[in-house]
Amino acid sequence: QIQGHVQQMGLKLASCGDDMLQFRRCLVASFFLNAAMKQADGTYRAYASGQVVQIHPSSVLFRKKPDCIIFNELIQTNNKYVRNLTRVDSLWLTELAPQFYATQN
Repeated sequence: QIQGHVQQMGLKLASCGDDMLQFRRCLVASFFLNAAMKQADGTYRAYASGQVVQIHPSSVLFRKKPDCIIFNELIQTNNKYVRNLTRVDSLWLTELAPQFYATQN
């Protein structure tokens, strides 16, 4: 899907190969409004909205509970769940989206 979007925008397509760090940093720069930080009770607080969310049980990260995540989908049932997520370094938020996170901290 990402490849299709890049081609539609007429941008140069280049692979990061096996460098998933570079790819995860790109996700932070793109989805910085969908960042969430783990709370003491094991839930997550979404930075932008302040909503308390949980990792969806179908996620491979459900049992791992990383400290900081970027997500792409929010589902509300009895709880608010996030899916399509990856773990990220919280320091990347201020580095890659200073326009938002410099004023938040």
